[in-house]
Amino acid sequence: MIKAKAAILTSTKDTASMLVRSILLENFGFKETDQCLSGNPVFMKNDVALVTLDVPLIHAEGIDEMLDVSLIVATSKHVSEKGIRALLTHPVGNWGPDTSQGGMAFKVSRTSCAALTTSLMTLYEESSSLRGWSVGLEVTHHGPFSTKPMIFVEFGGPENELNNVDAAEVVAAAAVAAIERPKLLEPAIGFGGGHYAPLFTRLVLSGEYSFGHMIPKYAFPVTKEVMLQAFEMTIEKPEVAVIDWKGIPSADRQALQSMLEEFGKKVVKKK
Repeated sequence: MIKAKAAILTSTKDTASMLVRSILLENFGFKETDQCLSGNPVFMKNDVALVTLDVPLIHAEGIDEMLDVSLIVATSKHVSEKGIRALLTHPVGNWGPDTSQGGMAFKVSRTSCAALTTSLMTLYEESSSLRGWSVGLEVTHHGPFSTKPMIFVEFGGPENELNNVDAAEVVAAAAVAAIERPKLLEPAIGFGGGHYAPLFTRLVLSGEYSFGHMIPKYAFPVTKEVMLQAFEMTIEKPEVAVIDWKGIPSADRQALQSMLEEFGKKVVKKK
């Protein structure tokens, strides 16, 4: 087991991830140790481990049992069917039964509001020289399942952008910042809206809330167990639920609000 404050994950199965790895090694002062994980050398800087796996990161099940850390930041490619270039960060897990993209059915990994907020703010700040790239949160999706707090930080869209050094440098900076300079606003769980969570992104960048797990419109209706999991698996234990009021059908809104009020959560309606 690798013991450190936190770990950055990269994968040999991911071109973008390996580009981020090379930038971390060249520009951020990571040094090789005598430790290995899955046959690959482990690098270290300021008690942060840089780990490389030989499986796609979304299928890295059991990685939480190999790392004694307080945060795992996975750096990976982003694929967009529409070819939109994007720099993104998000929590991990599955709100439904589909495990084709890793993880466990109806289970989400632990995550951190502070890490997500810091990675998003850093992506935004460091990408000012990149033209034609969007920056934002994605809602909770895909694997792996992890009992240790985990986030993904990604870049890409079209296949040809997975070799974009400038974008990879931004992701590398965001991964390190999430670990070394976490910033926490008022912790919250997000409900509703689309996969790319524009409302929640705006609320973070305007300094209002730090989001942990986010449940999109397409995951509704949700059970009481799933709703509670969103709060319990966010390490800051938010008491605020921010609802994208136009981003959930009326019937689902009413059921959700009743469940939240039953458990004493503060409901904030945003448009």
